[in-house]
Amino acid sequence: MTNYDNMLRANQNLCEEKKILAIDMIHRMLKRNEHVSVMDLTKATGLSRSYFYKNEQVRTELYKAIEAQQGKVLHSRRDTTLNTALKATVQVQKNEIERLKRENQRLTFALQRLETEQQNNTDFEFISKL
Repeated sequence: MTNYDNMLRANQNLCEEKKILAIDMIHRMLKRNEHVSVMDLTKATGLSRSYFYKNEQVRTELYKAIEAQQGKVLHSRRDTTLNTALKATVQVQKNEIERLKRENQRLTFALQRLETEQQNNTDFEFISKL
């Protein structure tokens, strides 16, 4: 009987841990203004989709969260990742623009210097011909 009791206790502990994990993830997603859905919860927790429907406490928390999010503007993890990537791309492009502006200034200065030298050479040639 003790083996059976131990297995039963271990199974209950595992079920309790899963329930805590699922409910905690729901609350975290609510705090971060992320869209709460069974699919997102499944990906985040590793639990099966059926678990979120079969476990009454988890299902109740899930429905409360979904109801609380009605009409709110939410952020998905995908949108957050895309925004971060786009911000990094914009920063790289700004750095490239600054580099190109500096190069443009350098080349403009070099062109002016060459034009001045060419004008001086033309003046010297004209003077030498006189």
